[in-house]
Amino acid sequence: MTRASYFAGILILFSSCQQPKNEAHVAFEVFCEMVANDAKPVALHHPMDSAAVDANWEIFEKIASTWGVRLYRENAFPESMLFPDQVSKGQHVVLIYKPPRLQQYLQWKTEQQSADPKDRELQEALARRLGRLLGYGPEGINGLLAKNSGYRSLASFGVAEQITHLYYKNPEEAIAFYEQALGLPKDDKGRFRIGADVQLEIHPFDADHPEGQPKSTAIALLTDQLPGWYAHIQARNIRVKYTYKPREGGPHDGFVAVDPGGYLLEFEQFKQHPENERLMAVLAGAPKIKTTSGGLYFFGSITWTYHRDLLRMQNYYEEVLGYPLVADQGWTRIYQTSPTGFIGLVDERRGMQDYADQKAVELEWQLQDLQGFRSHAADSWKGYDPETQSLTGPEGYRYRISGKAAGN
Repeated sequence: MTRASYFAGILILFSSCQQPKNEAHVAFEVFCEMVANDAKPVALHHPMDSAAVDANWEIFEKIASTWGVRLYRENAFPESMLFPDQVSKGQHVVLIYKPPRLQQYLQWKTEQQSADPKDRELQEALARRLGRLLGYGPEGINGLLAKNSGYRSLASFGVAEQITHLYYKNPEEAIAFYEQALGLPKDDKGRFRIGADVQLEIHPFDADHPEGQPKSTAIALLTDQLPGWYAHIQARNIRVKYTYKPREGGPHDGFVAVDPGGYLLEFEQFKQHPENERLMAVLAGAPKIKTTSGGLYFFGSITWTYHRDLLRMQNYYEEVLGYPLVADQGWTRIYQTSPTGFIGLVDERRGMQDYADQKAVELEWQLQDLQGFRSHAADSWKGYDPETQSLTGPEGYRYRISGKAAGN
């Protein structure tokens, strides 16, 4: 017998010993495996009538026992903004869980059943609570809410461009710095491009942004040319606050320079690291924005903002603005706002800047569907001022909302 025919015989014998699996049982086992390995806190098998559950219950219990998880048969699964009308009257769902998750579900069920269905804010909070129990991330929950209710995030209207607005006593000096010292391409008077859809705009001091105001922000310029940029900055005698000290095995390297108005510029390169895995994938296709500084370039930017209540800001960015979290550094959260634009929320106790009640920075997001946003915001959004076309978020941050200019 040849070696090939021997292995072919073994394969036939093995295949003949396998019993064909019911499709429902295969799906059930996948759910059990996910709960067993903490991919989902609780899983819901698809709704079935009582007779179907009875017919499959013994097998379900055997599968669950194999994976070390438990089952709960639910015949009154409540409607919610997450799953309105999903379970018809008389149908059952099987919850797959590990203790103490069943108690967590029963607590949610009690509150959902007693909640005022007209209280939209409470209903959304309960829907998000169920989504988290089922292991959905904020993006998944937002998607289900948008599909099954009137919920919309800012991101659902298509953010095409991010612009960071900075304020100076001498804006002409700042313009010369960014155009000549850094060599950034200038899209308009006082507006400079850092990424394909990320810009900085220079302004003079005004009533809302007076002289002496704490800066309350820092700008990360993303590049993979740190040695070249560091040499360029030193040759230009630009003030350096934190020197370039590359570190093996760390999540990022960089150095910090200071612009003419006192804003911190963090020249930064992120590296493959557990906390950056999603960010690295996002940055992989970012176009290079060439400068006039000897072949040096950037490919994106992070505007860092500094906060006392990081969790509150995180919830706002995920649930109201709808931006995806692409890096979690523990004391910072980085959100992707446009394809190459990011906002970094920083715990002010550990950041380079302190929290400030008055902000020396404003953020602007240009939308693909500005009219759709305005119609929705007029009815549904707290904190939106149609006169100034801006949102005011937690801790007094002001976000300008505009439309994508034709031809850009």
